[in-house]
Amino acid sequence: MTHNKFVQKIIQLNKSLLNRHQFHEAAGPILIEMAKDQDFWFDVFKQNLSDKGFLNRKWTTYEIPFLYVYECNDFYLKMHLFVPLKSYEPHVVASAIHHHNNYLLSTYAAFGSGYETMLFEKNFHVNPETKETNLKIREHFTQQQRPLHLVDAWEPHVVINPTSLSATLVLWSPDKKRTTDSLRSNPLLKAIKMPLRKIIYTLKLDKKVGIAAKNTYQFYVKENKFIAIPEDEYFAPTRSQAGSHVDDYSVQTIFAFIQRMGFNDTMFLENMKKNKEVPLFYHKWIDKILKNESIEDTYAKEVINIPGGKMHISEILNADSAIKK
Repeated sequence: MTHNKFVQKIIQLNKSLLNRHQFHEAAGPILIEMAKDQDFWFDVFKQNLSDKGFLNRKWTTYEIPFLYVYECNDFYLKMHLFVPLKSYEPHVVASAIHHHNNYLLSTYAAFGSGYETMLFEKNFHVNPETKETNLKIREHFTQQQRPLHLVDAWEPHVVINPTSLSATLVLWSPDKKRTTDSLRSNPLLKAIKMPLRKIIYTLKLDKKVGIAAKNTYQFYVKENKFIAIPEDEYFAPTRSQAGSHVDDYSVQTIFAFIQRMGFNDTMFLENMKKNKEVPLFYHKWIDKILKNESIEDTYAKEVINIPGGKMHISEILNADSAIKK
């Protein structure tokens, strides 16, 4: 998508605006333009479904089904897909409260009901013994109320499951341009990633080089209190859940979205079936579109990796009220 007119506009903004907040603010209207352009969506579908690496991706339940748009050392653009619970119950969180370390995230609700979200104050403290955390809600809104919004670096937030299949256009970038940014894609450094991280943490250079903090937490509610849980511990189960059923789930979600966006390029889809690099399990979803048969919803995880396995926004609101008393 390098030559796409919208992507080119964002590339030019990236070159002209060193300040990353200004870059995201200027890029927001372009995300809105993208979402309104059906040709843009269809080009993204074709780009991903023509890419051998994407077609043969080994998905895990840790990942949100997505489509690539563009990426470079300074920023990347993607489409994220969010699905409802099987019960279509509202106000149930999709994952624990979390932040994205030093990354800024602009997100635009481009399709579907959108999700509900909360943003929290950044100046929180985690008790090292009890892991009790004084999180405070800063904003609470739905994507219908604010289709375009920014999540700041280090800003805790939570996503609540939507009530229907929803897509967001997302723009990610580090909070600063650093001379070390290009090293993230260096294959030699990737091979020694863990030993290198240990050295960086020992020298206390993590923020300077722009990597995740050594102790990064997710948060949940227990007995009207916000409790921190180490991020690696929270993510470990979903990162390990992979296999053909997860691949099929992710591809079904993507094809359900493609179908609902009206993509019906028969020649492209027929050629996909003839292409031996396209995994066979894609064929049933391709056939659904070719035969104009509805692709069923996929559903969000009923249980997330916190004590109790579920968190409702009422619990978050109660914990927030208890802290502010």
